[in-house]
Amino acid sequence: MTSFSEFAIAYDIARMGDIGAFRKLRLECPDAISAYQLLYPNETLTQRRLLLKVAAELDTPIEILKSLVNESASELLASESSASNPSTWSLQEAIEIRDAFIDGSPYLPITKNMSDIEGRLFWSSVMGNRSVISKYQYLIHIGSQFDVDADTIQSSRSFLTDEEVIRTIYSDINKLHDPKKWSEKPTVALRKRKYLKWSRLKEHGLDDYNGGVFQEIPGKSFEMKYEDGIIIEHSGDVITDVAYPSDPQLGLRERLVKYANEHEDAIIAWPEDLKSWEAMVKMDGLVRFPNTGAFDPVDIGGFVLVKKSHEHFLRLDAYKREEYCLVLRVSALDGMDFIEVGFCELHILSLSSAVLFDIERRVDVMKEDGKKWKEIPDTECIVVRVSSPFIDRRTGKLSQPVFLGIENDLGMSDITQYVDLIGVENE
Repeated sequence: MTSFSEFAIAYDIARMGDIGAFRKLRLECPDAISAYQLLYPNETLTQRRLLLKVAAELDTPIEILKSLVNESASELLASESSASNPSTWSLQEAIEIRDAFIDGSPYLPITKNMSDIEGRLFWSSVMGNRSVISKYQYLIHIGSQFDVDADTIQSSRSFLTDEEVIRTIYSDINKLHDPKKWSEKPTVALRKRKYLKWSRLKEHGLDDYNGGVFQEIPGKSFEMKYEDGIIIEHSGDVITDVAYPSDPQLGLRERLVKYANEHEDAIIAWPEDLKSWEAMVKMDGLVRFPNTGAFDPVDIGGFVLVKKSHEHFLRLDAYKREEYCLVLRVSALDGMDFIEVGFCELHILSLSSAVLFDIERRVDVMKEDGKKWKEIPDTECIVVRVSSPFIDRRTGKLSQPVFLGIENDLGMSDITQYVDLIGVENE
């Protein structure tokens, strides 16, 4: 077992420029994990918070401590440690003491019980200072003890966390695998694939990426299982994707067709041609745009349409009746003023009638105006909920805006700012 003192000495040598000092340590698995957590902590204190905490304990103005800091506070705080008497802590004990300090334990009893070399590492860990060795270099160092090459470690990080990589190196090197060769060890593909939030339709090249298809899926969560030699992704009882290790080059539709032929009773979320924006945002299920190429467990599986992120609260400025529809003119806030952002067309007679009734019960209108625009008075703020894939920067107007309803409980303070509409484009 490697002690905290031994590891701190290797760290100090590496800090001086000899990174090979780490290679001389033969860490066991628990120590390798603890060392990783010590070098790359999740919970830390900023230098200012750390100095405030120490200054309060020493009853010293923080300005004095700050004036004594050269490059890092770790050197200053380590100066209170012993020059020659190291601690007897294990690496795990050092982590527990560090965490206890962050949670409120006093400074002096801790720093007096370790050497100055240990102190430099300890206080650097408290502040989360940049380590002398990167995470990738550290993993390579661990792997080199077992003849695991750097490329294998790099590819394994695509589907394993760093700590999982370390544990796998010690427990079963064979589980470290190039994900592009997932078919040779299918169980590595059981890790859930990433699905990114989709923000724009054609301008992100989505049609080219997925062949212009989408899937409507009843649930919002996905599970992976390995059954009868097949990788199966499903949402409840609905099969959303499958992969055949015996035929890893099959595209999405080919995979699902093969599965359907072998499982006649299967409920499958078939890829469909893209529909209109209005049709997709009004679907009950989850809409996702899948990767239609060969199955790859570490590539993104596609995009998911987060419908709420495309909904905006806008002011109804005016409306008019056309021969076959009701047209609404809507605006966003531009500071404290309004700026027109588009038009919504309502083609369903019952919906148009309901919207007209809702509007006309709140404002006085001229019934005989025919097909002319009827302006909403400035004293009235009727908020409508509208969905759009993005705002077209060329025109400054919403693309394919879809009316979703009137929000009678909302007011001017709820109207979307124009700058936020512009921001949607880059999400």
